This record gives sequence, C-alpha cells and structure tokens, in this order.
Amino acid sequence: MNPTESLRQAHQLFQQEQYRQAEEVLLALLQDVPDQVQALHLLGSVAAAQLRFDEAALVLQRALRGLAPDAAEGIAVRYKLGRAFFELGRHEDAFLLFRALLESGQQRPEIFLAAAAALQALAPSGRNDRQALQLIEDALQLQPDAADAWHRKAMLEERAKQFDDARRSMTQALRLNRQSAVYWLDAGLIEHAAGVYEDALRYFDEALIVDPELADAHVSRGTSLARLRQYDEAIDSYRRALRFAPGDADAKVNLALSLLVLGQWQEALPLYEWRWEGRAADPYRHADIPAWNGATSLLGRSILLWAEQGHGDTIQFCRYVQQMVDAGAQVVLEVPDSLNMLMRSLPVAEAITIISSGDAVPAVDMQLPLMSLPLVCNTQIDAIPAAPSYLQADATRRAAWQARIDGMAPREAGRLRVGIVCSGNAGNTNDRRRSIELQRFETLAQARQDVDFFVIQPDLRRADHEWLQGRSRWHWAGEGIADFADTAAVLGCMDLLMSVDTAAAHLGGALGMPVWIALPFAPDWRWLLNRFDSPWYPSARLFRQPQAGQWDDTMLALRAALAVWNPGAVNAVPSSFKAD
Repeated sequence: MNPTESLRQAHQLFQQEQYRQAEEVLLALLQDVPDQVQALHLLGSVAAAQLRFDEAALVLQRALRGLAPDAAEGIAVRYKLGRAFFELGRHEDAFLLFRALLESGQQRPEIFLAAAAALQALAPSGRNDRQALQLIEDALQLQPDAADAWHRKAMLEERAKQFDDARRSMTQALRLNRQSAVYWLDAGLIEHAAGVYEDALRYFDEALIVDPELADAHVSRGTSLARLRQYDEAIDSYRRALRFAPGDADAKVNLALSLLVLGQWQEALPLYEWRWEGRAADPYRHADIPAWNGATSLLGRSILLWAEQGHGDTIQFCRYVQQMVDAGAQVVLEVPDSLNMLMRSLPVAEAITIISSGDAVPAVDMQLPLMSLPLVCNTQIDAIPAAPSYLQADATRRAAWQARIDGMAPREAGRLRVGIVCSGNAGNTNDRRRSIELQRFETLAQARQDVDFFVIQPDLRRADHEWLQGRSRWHWAGEGIADFADTAAVLGCMDLLMSVDTAAAHLGGALGMPVWIALPFAPDWRWLLNRFDSPWYPSARLFRQPQAGQWDDTMLALRAALAVWNPGAVNAVPSSFKAD
C-alpha cells in the first residue's frame, strides 16, 4: 500500500473511531517513512482521541519539525498541540501556542476560545478573566451562533457576579442548544449564585430531563433545596446523585452538611471526611504523617492537630485539645498566626506546643485536622466537650483596650457596652447571605438609652465606615486590632456581643460572654435548626432570619431582646424567642 493510500485508510478508520486499527496503519507507514508529516499529525490526533495526551504532544511536536512555519497544516498541528498541552496541565505552553496563532492572523473562533480557556486555567483566581472574556467576544464576532462560546461567556460573567449579563449569555447558549444538560445545569448555577434558588431548581430539573443520571445536577439541586431549608428533599437529591456516582465527593459532603444541620451526626460525620476530595476542596496538609483514626491509644504518643477552613472553625474545635491531652497525648497545635497568641489562653496551653501555620513542624507520630475530632471523639449533641468558657482574654491587653475604649466613651454607672460585628470575610462564598449592613443595627439604639455600641472589626467596609461617622453612642473599636488576642481583649471590655455568623461569634462563645448571633435563613450546620440556644456555646443566643434575604424581623427581635435584657440573667431566653 503506498503512503497516500495508507493515509486515506488511516483517516477513514479514525473517522469511524477505530483508533487501534488506525494506529497500526500509521505505525506501519512511519516505519517506512519516519518523518511523514501527515502520518505524524494523524497519529497525534489518534492518541489525543484516546486521551493519551503525553503521546499526542510528542508526536505532534515531531510533526511540527517537518513543517515550514507558514505551512497551512502547521496551523492545525499547533492548535492540536496546544490542546494536548492544555489537557496535560501545561497551560502556559498552551496559551503561548494559541497566542502565536492569533498574532499570525488566524481568525478561527476555536482558537480564540482555546486561548481564553488557557488564560483562565493560568489564573484560577480570576485575574485573567477580563482578557479571557474579550477573547470569547472576539470568537462570537466571528461565529455568533457558537453555543459553546455563549456558555463560556456566561460562566465568566457569573464569576464576576454580573448575573444579568450571565443570564443573557446563557439564554443564547440554550437557544442554540437545548439538548445540553450541562448548559441547563450551569444556568441553574447562575441562579443559585444570584440567590434565586427557586429558579435554579427549575433549570436543574430541565438538566435532569435531558440527562436523568447527571450526578452534578442532582447535587446542585440538593444545594438549592438546602438553601430553601428543604433538607429532606435535598438529602434525597444527594442520595440520587450517589446512586449514579457512588464516589462523588461533593455529593457526600453536601449530604453530610444537610444531615449535620438536622442533628443526624452519626451518619453525617463519616461522610464529612470526604471534604478533602471535592472539586473545590482545600489541600490536605501533612499527608506525609500518619492520620490518627481514634482507634489507637494516644498515651505517650505525639499528635499534630492542625487548623483548617476559617478562624471560627479553629476557635470552635480547639476545645478538643483538652481531650487529647487528657488521653495522654503530646499535642502540637498548628493554627494561623493571627490565632497563635489567643490559643495560648487554652487551659492546657502550657502542656502543649503551639506553632503558626508555615512554621517547622516538630517530629510527631500522628496528625489530624481539627474538624475531624468530632468524628474520632464520637461527639453527641447532648455531650459536646468543653467548659462554658475555654479561652481567655489576656489581662494586660484587656487593660490597654479598656483605657482606649474609656477614651471613646467614658464608663458611667449603669451604662452597658455592646459590641457589634456586622460582617465577616468579604471573600467568603456565604458572605452575601450572612453579612448585614451596619446601618441596619441603628434600630438597636432605640431600644434603650443606656447603651454604647462598639463596632469590633479591624476591616470595616467603606459604606459601614461612612455610616458610622459622627454618630452618637456608636464607636469604631476595630482600629488597632492586630490579631484575635486583641479581639478577645476588646470583647472582655463588653457586656454583650451581637454578631453575624463569623469568627467573632465563636470567640464570644468560647470566652463564655453573652453573645447574640444573627443567623441566615439556612444556617451553617453547627447552629442546627429550630432552637435559640447552642450546644456548642452555653452563653450564646441565636436570632434566626425567618425568610431568606430578609433581616428586618431579625433586627426587630434583637431590638426587643435588648430592650428587656438583664446582664445578670445572660442565658434567659424570653418565651417569645423560644422554638415551637
């Protein structure tokens, strides 16, 4: 068979997806003519079609060496090589190839789209999103009916929180292709991100009509149902996802979260261990050290307990350090530097080693992330460990802050000091649901005249800072707070803390001070449902949002509670605030 006939036959086999037979023909041809460019090009395509991208890249690079820089076939080979590099995670190499093609004057929409994808992959944080969006728009100028381009555009706009633009782009994608379950799924994710959960559910249902076994659609449907507090239905969706994808970590973690908020911890806590495997999972640090599973004795052995997720999580779960010490362990506690000094107020601080994240870790026998301790310690809702207060404010820092706060509003007999925390980390995915504009707290001042309010946040948002200026009885006590030991010292000067669900709320509870926590309609799992106290923090009272996105009733409840609050009875809950 001559080379032309061999190529024709191999191409036909490739088109019929008979990849092994196509390879045999091409390899036989290359034995006779080792540098036959068309054969190398097709062999690279055959390897890529079988997801063997390493081989595809090598073969396509060989093909390029036999092509003149301006050869027409070189354009296709460079594009396919870029795609192979992208699949191998060599995103910079891929982008450089695509950019070179564009700079040479190539005006093919798929090249613009591939360059956009590589740019995004180079900066998952979104730094390149604007440039990627421009490339997608260039592709749409060339091919306005490219459904994939509209889809990609919509997802970039969603990430930029340009929800109306994202909706319009996704509408175009669905107009062009209504049979893509992924498009329907992502349309739902846009609505979920915008907080329109009912609309999100409709899109997820459409995705499942197209593909009833699409596990991601079942998981996403569950997350929207959970936001609507329809937890039983959410659990059903997660279980359906696991029937189609038994190893889906996101389904398991979301199932765990819904079970946790319902108090079904025995089933939930083992599932929660899958939090390290999901698509957006944090890296599991210290994996080179054996993990403790709770089954072996700690007596005389050393264990590293390390912080994960947010500062509030560390404050909540550091309570378990006492149990580890009581079990005979030599504990090394690793926490963010901003929590290091605060952790030195733990009752067992002198018996353990406290280090900051990034410090050298002493040699230890075992390790465990802090949020795995409820599982290995077999935690029950009615037997959560820790004294009513297990952290303390440093006396020296507290005295310094007392003097500073006295300078803002001199302490008068009978007057109360109330700390306010209205927002958390703006980068948190739940920030929009949990944070409250500071001006909404103004109604509290009308409850009684014997209260001074102190906003205890080092990073006060611009609108909140502007509202605070020149307002009588309101003071910003956040300036000068360097770490959580400072925050504890400021809280030690307060009679009461009112906070949204952020680290300060956990700190107030860990200090054992009266803390009132304003919770969104669908709360974080640790606050459970239908109760106004917390098994984690005996000094906490919970004020729940009765409707998603609506804080007015919550603020009225806080105002009414403040009006009758007696500091001598910090745990008393008026009957009007008790669960049915």
